[in-house]
Amino acid sequence: MLQTTNVKSLQVGIKHKLMGVDADLRFVGICPSFNSQACEKGWFSPYLFASARTPMIPRANDFSICQFFGPFLGGDYALAHKLLSESMHTLALCDPNPQTDIGTNRMLILFTGISPYRANMWSTSRRPGCGTIIFHLLDGCPALVVPVTNRAPICAWSPWTLAQMRAAQYALNPPTPGTGAYSAEWQHEQVCEWLDGVVSVPHITPTVRDKYVDVLGRSVSLVINGALALEKCQPLLGRLDPERAGIVMFRY
Repeated sequence: MLQTTNVKSLQVGIKHKLMGVDADLRFVGICPSFNSQACEKGWFSPYLFASARTPMIPRANDFSICQFFGPFLGGDYALAHKLLSESMHTLALCDPNPQTDIGTNRMLILFTGISPYRANMWSTSRRPGCGTIIFHLLDGCPALVVPVTNRAPICAWSPWTLAQMRAAQYALNPPTPGTGAYSAEWQHEQVCEWLDGVVSVPHITPTVRDKYVDVLGRSVSLVINGALALEKCQPLLGRLDPERAGIVMFRY
């Protein structure tokens, strides 16, 4: 298993001409919330807020994946390209190179953390005409690339944060699915089930196409395990806020 030895922080600007519109969010695996006051599931929403796309996430419900379908900005694809190029390790079920036309879109799946532009205040990230946010990439957390159909969203995220992962690791009793607590097996099932619904099987590399379910499952495991192993790398994490770190997906 890979081990994180370096954290790379990237300041990203998302240019736009929006005046504060509602983000089109759609949720997968909806169920009643165990804690209506919890806000961890919206950990990645500042990315949309910073680019003037206001997210509305219901407190009454939990979900397995949050999908964002618009408004689309060119910066969304550019960000996916940048995160891919800056990732130290890439697991690919197709040619990941954005310059290569494989006949369909791809989805980048990775563990990352986000921070506001200045003063630890998210309001500083929502700058006129250019949302500015800092992404943290960890070299022990590989990126995964899969081909996707036109059903895939612009971006999506898993609601579980690094803080919840750590809490589960220190729990006296092993967490179980359906209790509202984090479980690596449960997150793995949620992500794989969602990816299975958007992956474009005909565009998967022929050598793994017949066994893509197993390969996809193992690849997602490596992404999750990379995050779980961060507990051993505390001094390296620096500005990484565990409550603003988790698994995200970007279409490109």
